[in-house]
Amino acid sequence: MADASVSTVLKRLAPLIENRIRDEVSVLLNAENEVGGLSEKLKKIQEVLADAEQKVVDDPKVKSWLHKLQEIAYEIDDAVDEWEVENIRQQLEESEDSSGSSSEDPWQKKVTSFLESVCLCFKQTVRRRSIALDVKHIHEKLDSIAQENENEFKFIPNIGGSVSRASKRDKSTSRLVVSEVHGRDLDKEKLMSKLFSESSSQGEVGIKVISIVGMGGMGKTTLAQLVFNEIKNQKLFKPIWICVSHPFDEIKIAKAILNELKISYPTDPPFETLLNRIEEFDERKKLFLVLDDVWTEKDTKWKPLKIALNSCAPGSIVLVTTRKEKVAKAMGSTHSHIHQLDVLSEYDCWKVLTHKAFKDKSESDCERLKKTSQEIAKKCKGMPLAANTIGGLLHSKTTLQQWENVLSDKLWDLKEVKEDLFPVLTLSYNELEPAAKSCFSYCAIFPKDSLIDVDDLIRIWMAQGFLSSSETMELQGREYFEDLAMHSFFQNFELSYWTNSIESCKMHDIVHDFAQSLTENECLIVGETHGGQRIVAGHDARHLSLMQCQDNTDFSFFPQFRSFFCKNIKVPPYLFNHLKRVRLLSLGKLENIPEEIGNLIHIRYLDVSENYSLKEFPETVCNLYNLHTLGIRKCNSLCGLPEGIHKLKNLRHLLNIGIAEDFKYPKGFEKLTNLRTLEIYSSNKLGYLKDLNQLQAVPRIKVMGDTEEVEVKRAELKNKIFLRALKLEVEGDELLEIIEDIHPPPNLEGLDFKGPRLPKWCTTLTQLRKLEFYGPSHRRYDFSCSCLPPLGKLPFLEELLIWRVETLNHVGHEFLGMMNDQTSIVPLTIFPKLKSLEFWYCERWEEWEDISEEEEEENNMISIMPCLQKLTIYNCSELKALPHRLLCKAPSLEVLKIYYCPFLKNRYNWETGEDWDKVSHISNVEIYPDEEEEEDEEEEEEEEEEY
Repeated sequence: MADASVSTVLKRLAPLIENRIRDEVSVLLNAENEVGGLSEKLKKIQEVLADAEQKVVDDPKVKSWLHKLQEIAYEIDDAVDEWEVENIRQQLEESEDSSGSSSEDPWQKKVTSFLESVCLCFKQTVRRRSIALDVKHIHEKLDSIAQENENEFKFIPNIGGSVSRASKRDKSTSRLVVSEVHGRDLDKEKLMSKLFSESSSQGEVGIKVISIVGMGGMGKTTLAQLVFNEIKNQKLFKPIWICVSHPFDEIKIAKAILNELKISYPTDPPFETLLNRIEEFDERKKLFLVLDDVWTEKDTKWKPLKIALNSCAPGSIVLVTTRKEKVAKAMGSTHSHIHQLDVLSEYDCWKVLTHKAFKDKSESDCERLKKTSQEIAKKCKGMPLAANTIGGLLHSKTTLQQWENVLSDKLWDLKEVKEDLFPVLTLSYNELEPAAKSCFSYCAIFPKDSLIDVDDLIRIWMAQGFLSSSETMELQGREYFEDLAMHSFFQNFELSYWTNSIESCKMHDIVHDFAQSLTENECLIVGETHGGQRIVAGHDARHLSLMQCQDNTDFSFFPQFRSFFCKNIKVPPYLFNHLKRVRLLSLGKLENIPEEIGNLIHIRYLDVSENYSLKEFPETVCNLYNLHTLGIRKCNSLCGLPEGIHKLKNLRHLLNIGIAEDFKYPKGFEKLTNLRTLEIYSSNKLGYLKDLNQLQAVPRIKVMGDTEEVEVKRAELKNKIFLRALKLEVEGDELLEIIEDIHPPPNLEGLDFKGPRLPKWCTTLTQLRKLEFYGPSHRRYDFSCSCLPPLGKLPFLEELLIWRVETLNHVGHEFLGMMNDQTSIVPLTIFPKLKSLEFWYCERWEEWEDISEEEEEENNMISIMPCLQKLTIYNCSELKALPHRLLCKAPSLEVLKIYYCPFLKNRYNWETGEDWDKVSHISNVEIYPDEEEEEDEEEEEEEEEEY
C-alpha cells in the first residue's frame, strides 16, 4: 500500500514541477526548491519500497516504517491540495478585486484599491507562511524516514522503480482424483464438445486455442485436469501438460514440449533451434497441449511457438487457463473459444467442503453437523478453493461447538484460510500497477455484498487522488476498473442499457476480505454489531463507512478521515468542524448544511442525496474549489444551486436526478465547462448549456413550455460530441415547431424522446442504435401523430420502442421508408440491423399496413428487418391484424409476444385462431391474458401509470 500511495503522490507532484505551475508554487512558498526537493526524496525512498514490502511480513519494525511513510504521503497530498486551493483563491480574489464598480470616483477607487490590496497581501502572506511551515515539517519527516533506512534496514534499491513481489504458487500437474471434483460436469461436457468440434473441422489449417477464464480459486486448473485426463484415456491426441505461471518463459516451454515429444535438442540451444525441432514433429496423432496459469498479455511471447506448433496434425488443440480475458485473446482465442468459469452452486460447494470435512466421521456425526456445514458452505459463495480449504480446516474439528465457532468467527481471518486463499489473490494483485492497487484496496470500504455503481466508483477513486489530474480521469478510471475486472476482482456484472458498458458489479466476499487485509485498519466499516464503539479505537483509519452509531459516539477525533460515508445516520452539525482532511463526504439525514462546510478545502466528492428536507446550500459551498462531484439526487425540497456556483470550475459531475421541477440554475451555471455529468436539466434557460461541451453521461433535458426559440438554438446540442445517448422531453403544444431546432449531435447512439411526435431530425441520426419514443404524459395535445416517420432508413438501429402514442392510428409503408409506388432496381435493406420492435399502449392503433402480393413481387430485391428477433405488442386493443407478408421477410424472428390485444388474441390464439398458421413458424409465441387473467389488467395499468 505504501508503494501505491507514494506513486500517487509523485504523480500529483509532477505537474507542479512543470515551469508554469512551478513558478506559481515557488512564489506561493517563497522557496523555489521545496517542490522539487520533496519529489527527489520520495523517488529515492520509492526505490527501496519493493524490498521493504517483501520484508514487512516477518518484521514489525518494517511495518512501522512503512506506516510512517504512508502518513507522510498523506501529508504531502494535503499540502499539494493547499497549494492548489491557495492559487485558485488568489486568482478569484484578484479577479473580484479587478471587477469592482467602475462608477466610483477615480480618487476613491484608487484608495479603495490600495486598501484592498494591502488586506489581500496580508491574508496571502499569513496563508503562505502556514503552508511553508507545513512543507518544512514534511521535509524533516522524510529525512528521518530516509535516515532510519540507512541506519537500520538498509533496503536494497530497485533503480528501475517498484516491482511486483513474486508470490509462490505450487506448480500444477495433470494428476487429479476425479471423485473429489464436484459441480463441473456441465463445464467439462461443454469443453469436450468444443474440443471435438474444433478437432474435427475439415480443411482448417493451424492449431486451435481454447481458453478457460476465471478468478483465482475458481477451479480452472481442476477443470483442465478433468478434460486432460479424459483426452488422455481416449488416446486420440498426444497430451502434454505444462504449468506456465509467471513469467512466460518461452524457452522453458519449448524445451518442455520437446521433452514430452521425445525430441532431442542441444545443450543451451538458441530459441530458433528449439522452434525448428518442434516443427519436425510429424506424427499423425493430433497434439493436445495444456498451458496452465498463463499471465502474459504480450502475444509476441507466444506467437513464435504457435507458428511452430502449426506443423502438428490438423485438429490439434491448445487449452489455456488464465485469470484474464486479455491473456486469452493474446493467446489467439476468439470470443467463442473462451469458456468463462462461474461459481459453484451451493449444493456443489457443500459437496466439496464435506468431502474433506466429513472424512473419517461416522454417519451420526455427519448428520449432526450437516446443517452447520451447509451454513459454512454458503459463506464460500461458490468458490471451490475456499470450500476445499475450509473443508480441510474442519476435518480435525469433531464437536458441533467447534464447527459453530468457525461459522460465527470471522471466517476469512482464520490463519489456515488466509495461507491458502490470499496467496492466490496476491498473484493477481501484484500484476497491477500502483494506482490500480490503490483503486482495488480502497474497495474494502464498501460493506460486503454491496451493489457497486461503476461510474460512482470511478468518481470516488477520483476523489481520493488515485487517478491522474488530467482531462481523462474518467477514461483512466474505466480502464483501471476493466483491468480489475479482467483480474476477476469483481463479479455479477450488469450492463448499461444505453452504452452496453458495465454499469454495476459486486465483490466476492473472499476478494473483499483480501482487500481488507491489504488496507488493515485504514478502511473501517462500523455496523450494528460494533455499536459505534469501534470508532474510538480506529485511530489508524482513514476511510470510514458508518452504518450505525450510538448517541454518545465521539466524533471529535475525525480530522484524519479522508472518506466519510454516513447515509443512514443523523450527524451533529459540529462534525463539519472536524473533517479537516476529508476528500469524500456522503451524508444522509441532514436538515441543513452549516456554513462551516466551506472550510473543507480538500473535498472532491460531496453527496447529500435523499435528504428530502434539505432546502438550500450555504454560499460557502462555493469555496470548495477542488469539488469534482456534487450529489443531490432526490433532494426534492432543494430550491436550487448557490449563486456562486461559477467558482466551482473543477466540478465534473452533478448528480441531480429526482430534484424538484422548479429547481433553479443561477447565472454562472453556464461557466461550469468541465461538467461531464448532468443527469437532468429542466429549465427554460437552455442557453446555459451552450458551452457545456464536455457532457458525456446520458442527460435528460426537459424543454419547458415557456422556453423561447432562441434559447433552444443557443443550447447548441450538436456540439456535445461526447454524448452517446440523450433523453429529451418536450412539454407543450407550442413547442412542436421549435423542437426541430434542437439538433442533437450526429453521432448519437441512443435517443429517449418524449413528446407529441418524433421530430424530423431523428431520421438524420445515422449512428442511432436504440430509440424509445414516448407519447405525452397527459392528453391535452390536439396534434395528431397519425403515422410514424421513415425510421426504416436508420442503418444501425437495433432496438425500437413506441410507448403510449395515443394518437397513432395507422402504421404504413412510410414507417419502413418506402413509398407505395416504390419499386426497387438495386438491392435495398429496410431496418437492416433491427433486432427488437415493441409497441406499448397505442390504444387507438387500428391498422399495420401489410405488403400486397403485387408489391412483394415488384420489390423482390427489398429486404425488410432481416435481423428482427423479437416483436412485442402490448395493450394495443384496437389493432386488428399483423402484417403477415412483411413479417415473413423477417427470417430471424424468434419471439412474438402479444399482451392485452383482444383482436390479435382471437386471431392468433394457439391452434384455435383463424390465422394461427401465419405465426406458428415462430418458435416462441406468447399470447396473454387468458380470461382469468384479464381482471388484473386494470391494476397493472395503474401501476404502469404511476411508474
